[in-house]
Amino acid sequence: MKQVNFLFRICLVMAMMGWTLTSYAQRYEVDRDRVYFGGEMVIHADIRSFVDLGFGYAKDRHHVYMNGRILEYVDPSSFRLKESRHRHGHANTDRDIQEPYKGYHKTSFSVYYGDKKIDAVSSQFVELDYGYAKDSFSVFFLGEKIKGATCSSFEVLGGGYAKDAFSVYYYGEKVEGAFASTFRYTSNGYAEDSLNTYYRGKKLR
Repeated sequence: MKQVNFLFRICLVMAMMGWTLTSYAQRYEVDRDRVYFGGEMVIHADIRSFVDLGFGYAKDRHHVYMNGRILEYVDPSSFRLKESRHRHGHANTDRDIQEPYKGYHKTSFSVYYGDKKIDAVSSQFVELDYGYAKDSFSVFFLGEKIKGATCSSFEVLGGGYAKDAFSVYYYGEKVEGAFASTFRYTSNGYAEDSLNTYYRGKKLR
């Protein structure tokens, strides 16, 4: 009985691994006059002008696509996919919870995080690093505004840490009690200011 349970668990683990690998391997494929993503047909795709941009993005003369779905109100003629060292996810080992990085992209008039339109000014929008971005009015982390962050003095320090003239942030969350004027990132999740040392955004006692 124990052997049967063991074999069942092995099969279950292998099945889960296979499902995970399949999900990561999804890509666009062209078969005759149709386009597919992950085995499902991409509706309304124009095969003659279709271009796979990578990382789940594609476009033709009519639409821009993400993971096989049309991104509404995105102009394919002005759509560009910006290179980012963190497009695959947070390229670090400091954060406790790994959250997939969906990527910022913009058109002439709009800014998107993944397939979600965000409240940002396209002409002034700048992607920074570690999921941070800003325009002239707001600072963003993974597409969400960081409440109270000052864009004019905002800078990314590394390892998920960032700061403005008044506050320090760790992956978009405010580091309570940290002194922004003397705060600096050291390495491997550690940072310090003039009074304290921090690890993964938390003050060490």
